[in-house]
Amino acid sequence: MTRRSLVMGWSFRRRIKVIPGVYLNVSKGGVSATVGVRGASLTFRDDGIYSNVGIPGSGLYNRQKIAGRRVNPQGPANAFNDQYQDPAPIQSPVSSPDYEYVSADPLDISSEGLSGFHSALLEANKQSQTLEQDLQKIKFSLLASQVISLLLKTFLLYFIVPSVKRWIDRRLFSQSQASIQVNRAIKESCVPLDIEMDDISSAAFSDFVKCFKDVMNSQFIWDVTSASDVDRVKTRSAAAISVSRRLTTFGTDSVPGISFPHKPAHLKNLNGADIFIYPGFFIMYNSPTDLGIIGLAELSVSFSLTQFVEQEVVPADSRKVGEVWERANKDGSRDKRYSDNRVLPLMEYGELTFKSSSGVLEKFLISNATAASRFNDSLLSLISAVSN
Repeated sequence: MTRRSLVMGWSFRRRIKVIPGVYLNVSKGGVSATVGVRGASLTFRDDGIYSNVGIPGSGLYNRQKIAGRRVNPQGPANAFNDQYQDPAPIQSPVSSPDYEYVSADPLDISSEGLSGFHSALLEANKQSQTLEQDLQKIKFSLLASQVISLLLKTFLLYFIVPSVKRWIDRRLFSQSQASIQVNRAIKESCVPLDIEMDDISSAAFSDFVKCFKDVMNSQFIWDVTSASDVDRVKTRSAAAISVSRRLTTFGTDSVPGISFPHKPAHLKNLNGADIFIYPGFFIMYNSPTDLGIIGLAELSVSFSLTQFVEQEVVPADSRKVGEVWERANKDGSRDKRYSDNRVLPLMEYGELTFKSSSGVLEKFLISNATAASRFNDSLLSLISAVSN
């Protein structure tokens, strides 16, 4: 459709594109995405792309494979070492970390089977951004017309010269209508998302939602950005690993450009793209035009209990498993050379790690280890339900 109106000497003529809807089928066979309308659509699956052409209501239908499977480009290698699981990591900033937990660029890690959905979402967000720019221009022009109208009324020209009154009234009306039309177009610049799940996937997702609510209410959630090995002899530390962590939050929020009745789980990532978990897929999100969509079947998630030497606030929902000296001898006894040596609590936290072969690598610490463990189990069950 075409929107037109005169605005301060320039014409607003923006052709509003129709953003296609996306239909996802989530089942034990995996996740497939169909993009388009009845009678003309494309289906994106891991084994290729299929065209669907037919006449609605006639029974005439043709489906044809038009592209084969393409291997996803591999993201850059990320350091990961099971050494991080050593007991008693200690929190402190590190300048040159041995391990970094950061994912590849979201645009490089999208699943082939969801490429149609990915393209539609990027197009919707680009259109929305362009319309937002148009709206700002219209608002500025409308404000200028209102100022001119006020001046004309002040000098009575608005009241005594009919042509002037008609001129300014037309300008104000056309600009107001343009603003309304563009606002409506911005709201419509999204991808309507319809997801159908089989019974197994639906039950697994319901359990995941419940467990996520529990873990998001943990007293503390930290984003682990990096870690380094510790020279315990030199530092006199009781910990083998030094971890850089920052407080973050889990919650529910919408992804710009997607029209979906439920808000997905949102894991806020402080050193890269945020994670949004939907039924059947998750999104790595940096901005409306820098995001990736990955099938849950490609996600590897793991959980472990971690003993952490806590030097900050002790969480009320964590279990204390012991105490250590801030400066300790090899046998763990107090190093008496330090007069201000403190006794520090050894806390048990839950550690969640997200990985994929395409370049996802994120790590979080959860103060409520029990809730984190249940969340991990529920996510693994959901992944199993939508995996081949």
